[in-house]
Amino acid sequence: MLKMTPLANFFNAIKQPTQDTIKQPTQDATQPPSQPPKKELSSKWPALLLMVAVGFGGWQLGLPQLASFFNNRGFENHKANRLAETHKSYQLALALDPENRTALYNLAWLCEEVQDVQCARGKYLQAAKLGMPAAYSNLARLYIIENKNYSAATHLLQQGLKLAKDDRVKYSLLKNLGWARLEQGRYSEALQNLDAAIKLDSERVAGYCLKAQVLEGMKKAKEAQSQWKICLKYADSQDFDEDIWIGMARQRIKQEKTKK
Repeated sequence: MLKMTPLANFFNAIKQPTQDTIKQPTQDATQPPSQPPKKELSSKWPALLLMVAVGFGGWQLGLPQLASFFNNRGFENHKANRLAETHKSYQLALALDPENRTALYNLAWLCEEVQDVQCARGKYLQAAKLGMPAAYSNLARLYIIENKNYSAATHLLQQGLKLAKDDRVKYSLLKNLGWARLEQGRYSEALQNLDAAIKLDSERVAGYCLKAQVLEGMKKAKEAQSQWKICLKYADSQDFDEDIWIGMARQRIKQEKTKK
């Protein structure tokens, strides 16, 4: 199989029919047309003509910048919940720059949002191989919730922590590492990782929801109650994980009240 160049990838990505593709009058297939059919230029062709004008050398140098443009456009479309346009924009970004790890990560996020786990896992893995710490974290989370492969998740998270510099990414890695250790029944390590995550960002609620479960595993139900209350108060029901923990928090708090 031939490996397509970024330029070939881009042509392949944009040649799919849209509403503004070239329109041609109907011709008799058995007779050559007396005159070439008139063509209406779509909105894509001026960009291609510009590419020819500046030369292929300049085009190649501008590939990463153009890929970033499409990635950013995809991000804006995603925020506006225009998912079809979002997917197309990320595809164009990756057609121009197949190793654009941000576009890979964003496309994985989109795939996860529409429950295409196989796509999400694949794109996160590609971004992780390109050295993106946040991709390690999200890929590990899929191993936790989808595969129940806590050893693999732990390995990924430890590798991601070696690369992470941003505190928000470190929080995510430590939180998920605490989650993996919780599922392994290694409560002391889980508590250590979750406390480290909460220290980095005390305003994100996932750490508290998981810490409550760790304390319960350590037979410290009373200490867990304060964490469950924080979880219930601040967790977001629109978040897949936090919605589950909201239900758990309500149940645990209700159970504690019936004991009194």
